[in-house]
This record gives sequence, C-alpha cells and structure tokens, in this order.
Amino acid sequence: MRKVAGLICILALTFGAVASFAAPPKVITVKAPKGSNTTGKYAYVPVGPDYGKTLAPYKAQNHLNAAVNQGLKSSAMKAPAFHNGTIDTVPYFQNWFITGSRNSIYPYSMVGQNPKAGGTTGVNNRILPLAITLNDFFGNPLFTFDPTVANDPEGSDVALLQQSPLYDATTTYPGPPADTGQIVDTAQRVTFRTVRAANWHTVLNPAQTDFSYHIFLDPSSWAYLIDSHGNVVGEAVDITVLETVFGLILNIENSNVPLPNNTVPIFLTDYLTAYIPNGGGCCVLGFHTAQTGIADPNGILVWTWGTYIPHSANNPFGAFGFDSMVLSHELSELFNDPFVNTNVADWVDGSVSFAQGNLETGDVIEGMSDTDVIYYVPLNTSGGPYTYSLQNVATLEWFTRNPFNGGIYSWPSEHTLSQAPHPVGCTLAIPQCWSYGQGSAGFFFGPPY
Repeated sequence: MRKVAGLICILALTFGAVASFAAPPKVITVKAPKGSNTTGKYAYVPVGPDYGKTLAPYKAQNHLNAAVNQGLKSSAMKAPAFHNGTIDTVPYFQNWFITGSRNSIYPYSMVGQNPKAGGTTGVNNRILPLAITLNDFFGNPLFTFDPTVANDPEGSDVALLQQSPLYDATTTYPGPPADTGQIVDTAQRVTFRTVRAANWHTVLNPAQTDFSYHIFLDPSSWAYLIDSHGNVVGEAVDITVLETVFGLILNIENSNVPLPNNTVPIFLTDYLTAYIPNGGGCCVLGFHTAQTGIADPNGILVWTWGTYIPHSANNPFGAFGFDSMVLSHELSELFNDPFVNTNVADWVDGSVSFAQGNLETGDVIEGMSDTDVIYYVPLNTSGGPYTYSLQNVATLEWFTRNPFNGGIYSWPSEHTLSQAPHPVGCTLAIPQCWSYGQGSAGFFFGPPY
C-alpha cells in the first residue's frame, strides 16, 4: 500500500512518466459514485481470491442482447468451417465442435482470422491506467494506487506491462512443439497446430496510451482486506462502483479519441482488487466483457480489466496475481471467447467449488496450486531484469475432449492439464473419474461421456 500525505502530492503522482515509451498521458479526473457501505464505519472483507459461485458472474460478462448472441451462434454454424466474422468488432473467426455423450454441437467465435488461411492479425488495444485514491470519512486521502508511477524499481505498471510477454514476442516456450512469440499467440497456435498455416499469428499491436484517469473513492466504496486472524492485509474496491467508473471512462474515451469497436480497451489498476458488497465475496482481480459498441452501436466492443500487483507490494494472495498474471488470464479468455457466449460441456474448475459450462480458459486452472497455475518468464526490461508471472491456461482441446489421448490441454506448461488415467467402471462417486487433467480441474468422463 502507498500512503499519501495530501492532495497536492496525489495530483503530482498522476503525472508520473511511463518509462521511455511516450510522453505521459493526459490525466482526467472521474467522479465516482458512492458504494453500498453507508454504515459510517470502515468495511472489512476476508481476503480471497474466492472462487465461489457469488463471484462467477463477474469473471466474464455478456451485455449483448439475445438477438445478437443468437446471431453470432447461428453464423458460427454456417459453412465453411473457420470463416471470418463480419460484425464491426475485433477481428474474429468462427467454427464449431462436437463432444459429449449426446454428440452436442458447440459453436464458438475467437479473436483473429481463419487459421487455415495464415497470415498475421494485429489486434488494436488501448491501455487505460486508473490511479485510485481512497479517501477517509473527512474527504482526506489515505492511499493512492497509481499504475503510471514506478511502483517497482524497474518501472511503472504501464511500462512493465508493455514489455511483458503479452506484448513481447522474444520468449520461446518449450512445448513440444516449441514456439516463440507473444504468450496468447503461442497458445492459439498450439491449439490449432493441426490445421493452421505455419505463418498464422494473432498478436497484440503496440498499445495506445492517450489518457490516464484518477478516481477518488470515499469509504462507502472501498474496504480493508483482512486475513483469517483479523489482520489488515490490503484494500479492495466495491465492484459495482468500479464497473460504473469503467462505463464512464469508456464514454470519455470515445468523446476524446474515438474508440472504434476493433480496439480492445484494457483497464489497468495498481494493486487494488474488487469485492462484491453485502457479503458477496472477495476478491475479483479482473474480468472481460462484451457490450454494445459506443462509436458504432451496431457493433460489439470487447474490453477487459486487470490489476497489476507490483513485486514490491505486500501481495495478500501469496504468489498469485503478481504483475502480468491477471491480464494474461483475461486476455487469453478474451481471445478465446470475446463475446462471452461460447457454451461447452460442463467442467469443474481448479478450486472444485462449482461447475462451469463456458470457454473460460483461465478459470479452469486458476484455483489450483501455485505451481500448477503460474508460469514464470524472465525478461530484460528497460529498467533491468524482471521476472514476469503468467497464468497457465487450458487449450480448446481440453474443452472439446478431442483428442482424448495425446493432446495438449494446457499452455505454456503442458503438465498442468496432462491426460490422467481413466479408471474402469466409473461413476460420479469416484473422484478419479472427474479427470481430464492433473490437479483438481476436470470433466466427468462416464460412461457415458
């Protein structure tokens, strides 16, 4: 946490330089609404992350109407397979697969272009840094968390994110097959390795960073995080307030620099996570969303938020969530399910707390042990050597259950969801039958399956 002495200091901090990439973005102050805590006392919520059902609706959000969702699914079913989409949004292609005991058909849309056609698709994106100040009951600032200042000796969250494996394409992931490139691109390439052209890539273009934002929150909108012993270990923001702020900023962005539907806004916060008020649980570290376009309401805008926990911070989640890990999770899911409407056969997430039936590649693994979840990548940044944290994610093969043997079910570590033995005479009561991978994530493989 970063304690701040006064308002003048806060405003000065928002103009911190973003390494050597560009001039500092213009800072815009956004008025945030009040939150749900109206008791006149500071709120306290138990530290998470909590993978329970109460947080599930906030991990990925579809704000599209039924007609748009149905139209996307219907178009995915049309021949030929691997056809490019035509809606005004991020570049995307569509296909479908069959799996399950009833040979169910599942259509999907993914960011990029037809894997069989080859070529490189660049995805425009805009990093939107949010400096957040937490005020006390008298309107005085207590803490400011700013992703545009150097929270780590190597640089600011914004600068380090731009040099992370999400954008940097120099890292070789061992596989097999080994592949070099941006982390999400290599994951997509291994997923479609049997059908894609050799030169097929889907990459993030260099990020746009025109504006940053400063948000001031009164105590009704934030809470202290406490551990099992009642010790304060951090702070979190009311997620309903945070979502309202995101909506305000998207409209400000569109009024200042037109925000086309083919550009992915990436909200970036420093350290702070979100809680669901009124006992809903904690903590959400990021999510991705599909909504009606702003510049073009006939299209679809997809965007994401992730918090960046600097290495110098006291991380209440242990090794989980440091630096680029949350956004590696969210951008993998955004690439694989940009419109948040791809259904799959039910599976059990890595925390074994509830079943999901969607193509959320990061949720599968995030609740496992840190050794299963985190993949480290050391890089030389402009500020010096820096070891990035990524999240291992599930591939499409894990959701399709095809191939049943010999597939690659997780990336970049292929051991997180390796094929587990399937016992004879399985029933729902046999835990080993819930297996399509090591760890605790898995499908139930019957019979029937």
